[in-house]
Amino acid sequence: MDPFFLDDEDPASVQLLLSTGDLPVDSAVEAHGHLANGYFWTGVAEYLISSYRPDLSGEFEFDSEAGTFAVFGDREQLLTLAALMRPAVTDSDVVGALITTAAAAGHEFDD
Repeated sequence: MDPFFLDDEDPASVQLLLSTGDLPVDSAVEAHGHLANGYFWTGVAEYLISSYRPDLSGEFEFDSEAGTFAVFGDREQLLTLAALMRPAVTDSDVVGALITTAAAAGHEFDD
């Protein structure tokens, strides 16, 4: 089952959502000293965009809360972001490596 939900009922306000707190990678995130909340996943998205898809920089409006990662944007760009984030959201080794690499690059997660 895909952890992401695309709310595209209103084409003028398309939103990508990820419920936090019960993801298979939560313990790996916490083992690296972070809280696996919506703010953390916003930091992951920002890091991945800046590192791998800088063309998407500035294209999203993040609106995460503690229990939910939420971002507004263009439908196709949101689907691209979900694909970019999915490995980190579903694989503990991937999220662990991402946290280590991001920290070495000076990225700070706002969790």
